[in-house]
Amino acid sequence: MRKVALALLAMSALIFSSAPIAQAGLNAPVNLNNPRAVPIFGQQGPAEVNLMAGWSGFLYSPRIVFSAAHSHYRFEANGDRVLIEPKYITVGKPNSSTKNAEGRAKVIKTFVGDYKKSSMGGFNDFIVLVLDKELATISPAKLMTAEIEAELVKARAEVVFHGYGEYRDRCDPGQKNPCPEDRNNPNKSPSELPRIMRSNLAPKSDFPWLQGQQLTDVAKETLLTNLSSCPGDSGSGMTTTYKGEVFYVGQAFSTGLNFYACGATNTPPNEKHPRELAVFSPIYKHLDLIKQAEAFLAQQAPPKKSATSKPASSKTCVKGKLTKKVSGPNAKCPKGYKKK
Repeated sequence: MRKVALALLAMSALIFSSAPIAQAGLNAPVNLNNPRAVPIFGQQGPAEVNLMAGWSGFLYSPRIVFSAAHSHYRFEANGDRVLIEPKYITVGKPNSSTKNAEGRAKVIKTFVGDYKKSSMGGFNDFIVLVLDKELATISPAKLMTAEIEAELVKARAEVVFHGYGEYRDRCDPGQKNPCPEDRNNPNKSPSELPRIMRSNLAPKSDFPWLQGQQLTDVAKETLLTNLSSCPGDSGSGMTTTYKGEVFYVGQAFSTGLNFYACGATNTPPNEKHPRELAVFSPIYKHLDLIKQAEAFLAQQAPPKKSATSKPASSKTCVKGKLTKKVSGPNAKCPKGYKKK
């Protein structure tokens, strides 16, 4: 009931807000059907409670989260990668409200690969977060392979993702869409609950205008079109249905060209730019990071057993009217006693 109430509250905020509603992910509906959509928070102090979502993530397994490397790093002008993440990072439970800190898990380790700068932004934009405790009882997600990707791209398959990005327009009173990009505009606001957005995989033949260095840069990347996203949706796990099963494809696109994303370009409202394009790094390129994360978890000390824990095994021994209980992995009845 709580989830339903929160969803209705968020939806009503969309409907009755006095701010004008823009296209893209700004008018995406709240959707709580993805059991792996999680909000990620950054804070500078351990006691600080950050009520605003920093970015989004995908719960791969109980203690492993996939997200976007660009939420943790930036690039210098010379291309050097610089760490910018806050001191403390926590992850909320799947589909939880960004205003509820209960049950969050702390990030204790991150794994990032060859995240690098290119002519179109950051490529290989993917990071794996390891948590200090389980967020949910869930099996590892199914991952898209290169072979499956070839079929999906050929079919221009739809991908969906659930993100905690902005849902309100950045326009100031009296302005019309599109508004100038302004990351400090007080009108922007992240969604309290995850919204569902949709895009499509696309073959490179759909973008004949890609030439020169840009074409070289995307040669090994995967492309998207029909875009819908906003700041804060970074890291959302894109999934698709293949032969009746849901597969994780990659994190919500890391870089793009000519698409409207909450004031990020000058595309007129309600129009699709003929050259819109997004690029993301497919999951099969990052299997090594997942293995590293799983190996790290395997090396962690198992949780200590409670002092009141039940012994591993026990037996009852009798000698006439006398009874004794012995316990332990190699428990034996005392001399003169026999097992009851």
